[in-house]
Amino acid sequence: MRAQRLWLLILNITFNLVMGFILPVNTIFIHKNLHESLVTAGFALMVYSAFMMVGNALGGFMFDRFSKRGTLYIGYGISIISLLGMSVHHVWPTYAIMLFTLGFGMGLVYTAVNAYTAFIAEQMTGNSRVIFNNMYLAANIGIAIGSTAVGFIFKWSIFLTFFIPMLLFVISAVILLLKANVLDHVHEQDDEDIKRYESSDVKDPRIEIGLNRFRLNIFVICASIFIVWLGYSQWDSNLSAYMLNQGYTTREYGLVFTVNAASLLIIQPVMNRVVSRVFKLLKYQIFLGTIIMGLSFLLLPGAKTYLAFIISMLVLTVGESMVFPTIPALLSKMSTNRNRGTFQSFYSIFGSLGRAIGPYAGSLIITAMSFSTLFVGITISMIIVAIAMVGVKELG
Repeated sequence: MRAQRLWLLILNITFNLVMGFILPVNTIFIHKNLHESLVTAGFALMVYSAFMMVGNALGGFMFDRFSKRGTLYIGYGISIISLLGMSVHHVWPTYAIMLFTLGFGMGLVYTAVNAYTAFIAEQMTGNSRVIFNNMYLAANIGIAIGSTAVGFIFKWSIFLTFFIPMLLFVISAVILLLKANVLDHVHEQDDEDIKRYESSDVKDPRIEIGLNRFRLNIFVICASIFIVWLGYSQWDSNLSAYMLNQGYTTREYGLVFTVNAASLLIIQPVMNRVVSRVFKLLKYQIFLGTIIMGLSFLLLPGAKTYLAFIISMLVLTVGESMVFPTIPALLSKMSTNRNRGTFQSFYSIFGSLGRAIGPYAGSLIITAMSFSTLFVGITISMIIVAIAMVGVKELG
């Protein structure tokens, strides 16, 4: 079991290293290097997100119905070919086409890695939510390292900006080739654990909860994923304009994310130990975390000092450490071994949808009304979905 988690964590870190490389530079590259407008760059990234969502959905289906490792192989293969093309071919619009196929390939990989996490969590004895917390922490480490490194590499070499992520995916594919049997390992040495896993599908949550209530559960969870990511995406987009309007520099804006990544290394292990003992049901942890995330935005309308922005981010970090790793764990509890990949794709799809729509929807609210209206609206929306989460019927 330890070997499973170790190799899965490595695959997760490398995937998010690639995300950290790709996301920060695409707008700059399309606008500055390929001489396309910011509107075109924004549209290209929206289409990229749409292709990733398609990959998320198809990845869940393929994981359940086709092949666990086969889904990852295909995803890595598509991503490697796309990144190789992006490394050497810098011409519009073929660059955009390669970017879209990269999004599709990465969507397959992302859902498959999440589904593997749920697959392994089901085999664990004890508190299985630990693996989701560890995977979330590993993802943030990968994003932080990737986004920091690409800031230097992009100025040095455009070729290496895309070639290094390609090499990371090649390494991941090799790891999968050599360690796939470890990841697919099911049976524990203990007979009781074997019996536990083999009988894990006896209780189908749809039957235990009731089909209509079960469908309502999934709707509430997906709505929560969408709203939380829609709000969180404001920090990646519209908050930059807000802080610049307040007289802060781009560097000071970027430092807020450094604080987020660094503090998460401390906050996440604490949340992992303390919160899991306090809340026996996952929905209450998500409820409290979503409320905290929502309240963090109320600090922004009156933020007059840089410290106020840091405090807002720290409060947000506490909330996200409770919400983001726990929703996949709750989806895992709602699924069986026959549909675990499909259910994990819900988190990927609605998270991607929130990140895709969030910046544009936020800009519309800001233009029509104000930044303060946006922040208050996010808080109210998060409180509503948090309250709805309490009504989710969760099996013990």
